[in-house]
Amino acid sequence: MQIRKLSHQEIEIVVEYLQAMLDDMTSFGSHYVFQDSDSGSNWLRDCIQQQIDSPDHLFLGIQLDAASSQLIGIIEASIANLLSVYLPKSSLHIHAIYVVPTYRRSGVARSLFEAAFQWGRDKGCTEVDLHVLQNSPAKSLYEGLGFEAFQIEMRRKL
Repeated sequence: MQIRKLSHQEIEIVVEYLQAMLDDMTSFGSHYVFQDSDSGSNWLRDCIQQQIDSPDHLFLGIQLDAASSQLIGIIEASIANLLSVYLPKSSLHIHAIYVVPTYRRSGVARSLFEAAFQWGRDKGCTEVDLHVLQNSPAKSLYEGLGFEAFQIEMRRKL
């Protein structure tokens, strides 16, 4: 497998994979559902366009080998610095990860995470965080990578 930074030419596939990730999450109770897919796609495209060249934002893709250009997974992360009133600390925040369903449970996500972790270490980060739905199957992957529950968001219906 080959992991590489993604480019502007690959924004459409990133949008497609992020939408697929959001669709997957709705089946586990996520409230991140676009009002319509066109405006959602446009919003994602604009965000990625603005962030893809930022030195503090990371978009990685993974493909089977150098000869194949088909991406089988992506990860998005960024450096999150605390406000200046707090003690200085840089944290790596994982925004999104998506692996094409036929390649899940084959080490693709773990490889993407390890590459993102190394990028964060190289940037001076001392920790990494992410958000996960309580009943998501991804939770066991994250726990296997050493993530622990740190903060609990609570919600109730009105």
